[in-house]
Amino acid sequence: MGESFTNPFTDPFLPPTQQSHFHKVIALHEEKDLDWSKVSRAMPVLPRGWYELSRLPVEDRIEFTRVFWLAKLPDSAFVNEIFEKRIVSFFDQIEEIGIYATKVAERLPFEIHMVYGLANASGFFVGFPPATINHIENLEKQFSNVGLPSDYIGFLQIHDGFSKYTDTGLIKIREMSKTYLKFQQMLGEEIIVAPDGQVISPSSLIPFYESYGLHCYQCFFTEWCPSGEMGNIYFSEHEKMMSNFFDSTSTTSQLAFPTFLDWLCFYLEDTA
Repeated sequence: MGESFTNPFTDPFLPPTQQSHFHKVIALHEEKDLDWSKVSRAMPVLPRGWYELSRLPVEDRIEFTRVFWLAKLPDSAFVNEIFEKRIVSFFDQIEEIGIYATKVAERLPFEIHMVYGLANASGFFVGFPPATINHIENLEKQFSNVGLPSDYIGFLQIHDGFSKYTDTGLIKIREMSKTYLKFQQMLGEEIIVAPDGQVISPSSLIPFYESYGLHCYQCFFTEWCPSGEMGNIYFSEHEKMMSNFFDSTSTTSQLAFPTFLDWLCFYLEDTA
C-alpha cells in the first residue's frame, strides 16, 4: 500500500463518530492467505471477482478495475471516446484500490467495500459490490413507466452504491424506491417552478444521488431527455429549487447534465 494512501476506515481526519462506526475491519488485499471457500462462507456478499482482484498487486488492481469500468460504457463510439479520456484521467489519480470487509456489530454480517485511494492522501471514493441482474430488473420494473438511462444501469453493474469521502453518494438499489417515496412525501403539494416558469410535477423527479447532510439531490428528470434518455438535474430540498437545464451553454455549472455519465464524470473530477 502506498505510504500516502488514506485508509477511510482509520483516517484520523474523519469525524470520531465515523471512526468508531465499525466493530471490525479486514483489508482483504493485505491478507495473503485467504481461501475462497472459507472467505465466501464468512462473507457471502463478497463477489468472486473482487476476491480475485484482492490477490493481485496494486498496479494490476488499478488497471483491471479501469478496464472493467470502460467495458461498461454505452455503445456510442463518440460517448466512449469522451468518457474514456475522463475515466483514464480519474484512474491516473488513483494510488491504491483496496477491498475491505467491515462489520458494525459482531452479530451483523460483513459488508464489502472497494476503496479508491487518491494520490497524496487527497481523498478516496468507496464503491459497494455491483448489483445483481435480478436487482436491476426489479429496479427497472419499479420505474418501468419512465425507463431508466442505460448508462446508469451500466454503472450499477460496477457499483450499487458509490460515494466520495463521507458523502451519502449514489443511492443503492434497495433504497431507491424508499428514497423516491420519501422525496415525494417531502414535496407533498409543493409547487415546483422551473427556471423558465414552467410548473414541474414532483413525480417527474427521481433521486439517484443524495448529498450528505445537505438535503440536496441529483434527480433524473422525466420531462427532459436531451440525449434520447432522461437527463438529470440538481434539486435543493430547503430551497425547493431545481437547476437550470434550459441554457445548454452552462448546464454543468448549473448541475444539469444531459446524461448520467456526464454527471458521473463531474462527480469524479470534483475532488477539491
